[in-house]
Amino acid sequence: MKIAVLCDTDQTVYHVGDEAITHATLDALRERGHDAIPISRREKYGPGGSAPAVSLPALTFPWPEEDRERYLDEVRRVLAGERDALPAEDKLFNFIEEMRGMDALVIGGGGSLNSTYGWLLYERIATGLIAHHLGKPVVLSGQSIGPHLSLTDRANLAELLKICTLVGVRDADSYALARSLCPEHPAMHQIIDDANVFGLDYDAEKQNLVSVTLGSVGYPFPQEDYVRVMADLIDAVADTTGAAVEFVPHMADPDTGGSDVQVHAKVAALMRNPSVQRPIELARPSAQRTVNARYVVTTRFHPVVFSLASGCSVVPVTLGEYHFSRIDGALRNWGLSGGALPFATIWRDPVARDAYLREFLASADAERERIAATGRQRRAEANAWWDAVSATLSGAAPASDAARAVSQPVAVTPRFSGEAAQALAPYTAGASKPKVGIVMRTRNRPLLLDRAVRDVLAQTSQSWELVVVNDGGDPTEVERVLAPYEKRLAGRCRVLNREESTGMEAASNAGIAQTSAPYLVVHDDDDTWEPTFLQETGDYLDAHPGTQAVACRVMLVKERLVGSEYIEYERHEHWGELPGMHLTDFMTVNRMVPISVLYRREVHELIGGYREDLPVVGDYEFYLRLLQAAPVGWLERPLAHWRHRPEATGTGSNSMYADARGHALYDAQLREAHFRKWVADNGLGLPMFIARTVNLEVQRAQREGSEKLDRVLGELAEVRRQLDEVRDETNRLAFLPQLKRLAAGARRRLGR
Repeated sequence: MKIAVLCDTDQTVYHVGDEAITHATLDALRERGHDAIPISRREKYGPGGSAPAVSLPALTFPWPEEDRERYLDEVRRVLAGERDALPAEDKLFNFIEEMRGMDALVIGGGGSLNSTYGWLLYERIATGLIAHHLGKPVVLSGQSIGPHLSLTDRANLAELLKICTLVGVRDADSYALARSLCPEHPAMHQIIDDANVFGLDYDAEKQNLVSVTLGSVGYPFPQEDYVRVMADLIDAVADTTGAAVEFVPHMADPDTGGSDVQVHAKVAALMRNPSVQRPIELARPSAQRTVNARYVVTTRFHPVVFSLASGCSVVPVTLGEYHFSRIDGALRNWGLSGGALPFATIWRDPVARDAYLREFLASADAERERIAATGRQRRAEANAWWDAVSATLSGAAPASDAARAVSQPVAVTPRFSGEAAQALAPYTAGASKPKVGIVMRTRNRPLLLDRAVRDVLAQTSQSWELVVVNDGGDPTEVERVLAPYEKRLAGRCRVLNREESTGMEAASNAGIAQTSAPYLVVHDDDDTWEPTFLQETGDYLDAHPGTQAVACRVMLVKERLVGSEYIEYERHEHWGELPGMHLTDFMTVNRMVPISVLYRREVHELIGGYREDLPVVGDYEFYLRLLQAAPVGWLERPLAHWRHRPEATGTGSNSMYADARGHALYDAQLREAHFRKWVADNGLGLPMFIARTVNLEVQRAQREGSEKLDRVLGELAEVRRQLDEVRDETNRLAFLPQLKRLAAGARRRLGR
């Protein structure tokens, strides 16, 4: 059979993991007698590499969300018979003709089925739809799904899963999500990463090396902190093991370097221990370097895969939700739970780092033997999977039967149980008591609620409880949004359905009453955080016991609804000139928004709850009381996103736009109440004096402004007059050569 294989291969930036998956998939199919043909990006072929003899051009998608959604819609329309949905020269038509010559399609490529890398997700969906339209069987192999999937992308992915004859995903979380998207699929299986059948010498004798592979970007953490902390961690591993350090990049441009190569150089420059820095190499020699080492430190996924398959002792450092989901899934496939090291754990705490390393090294020898034995079992299962793929595509066996025995259960046990487990718990949803109570107000806004829940799940600090206050909205809609996150929210989320809405502040008070954590924050369904918000604000209050609350700088983000997703089109720092949270700055306007403020539960004992008689501006009134009663801390980093939708109407709008008159009315009433109380206690004398003084000052400023404007207008008129003179002189000078030519011509004619 001629089988097209879609992975991420032949890109400008060479990716060892993607190339390993591609070659492993092609080799597995060819060993079983098939003619496997890669779908290639045809950009570059790695350091010293060459283009495949035969390939199909990849159906690449644009990066922006609205553009890729539009192109996928155009692809669907063409497949439905509307050929003029795209210009005749569009790459789609050539790709369809290329696919006609194939007998089947295998979609691989690893962690590409999520909204984070949506252009790759849409490329896979479109390619699968084309193959299915042409009557070709489609197999999905070795993918991770999510964790970030918008509602639109979830629906599109569900369609891809349905048309696949056989589905294999590489971790338990992906399997659970795939099952929720396509519960009736007859041939869906949890397997392991396809690179496990990559032709490496997994039994090679281990060298006393620490093989290091670091991704180039430390987001969501400051880049300088990422470089510094990783240098300290690698030094600590080298110091305690006596092993030499070798940096092995997995992503870089083979011509210009950059990416891993660049960050490796920066980390090495901060280390005490000497190191060797390798250039980017082709997948096989690069992966073999990882396999040969006794110890591996990495923030990338595939060094973890190679380490586990060969029995290396691996310290996998995860930077955020996406990394943790994939790496923790790979560890669990080898029977290890709680084995990843979130960067958040060691960001500001070398004690936690040392506790992790002590337990890691104490169990390293026994763990190596165990994972090496598991690796042999897992590689046998991986080969059985490709037997099943071959049998399914060739029609030798039904998909529902072919892969039944490819994944034998592995007993999963905690990797750590002592100090290390305690240090990791707040960052891995393992804390026994939540540190932060999050109140999320919502009503009939499923798109925004879904994004907000994903925002909470993406926090580097996972020590929280979430109360979703459904303020008079449809309960079934809330249930539908939360259902895909049931496993990850288990034990940490409750829904409070209020049959009738009595205002935002009443919703906040009701939600707070359902929490028990010492710190509180209101997370409205339309706003978002940076992933480190809870960690950084919580750490601040931990370090400042006399401070009742902390606020951070805010990014004001403008967005609009495009299709079925909200697309950002502008952002800037809100109140960027503020040096902190001071009562004097709040006299004219509110300077805090709920998404940016974390405070202690005892604040409510100190000043009371939110005023339920205020339909709007209740947060402003609350912050005025708070600032009068206690100091509020300040973080310069913009960790909160206050999202505006000026063009929206209905449930998707912001109250400040939809109810601008209400905001003005209740703001005036709030000021009037405070003013009347002051006057009742102190009389009208001072306010009248201030009003008169301010009025005189305003009149003076207006006069000075008018005089200044008159001067400026006069100066502008003089400048304009001078410009007119310059223009006239320029025109005259430009005309002189022409006059001279005319005079010369006249003289010649007179001379004749």
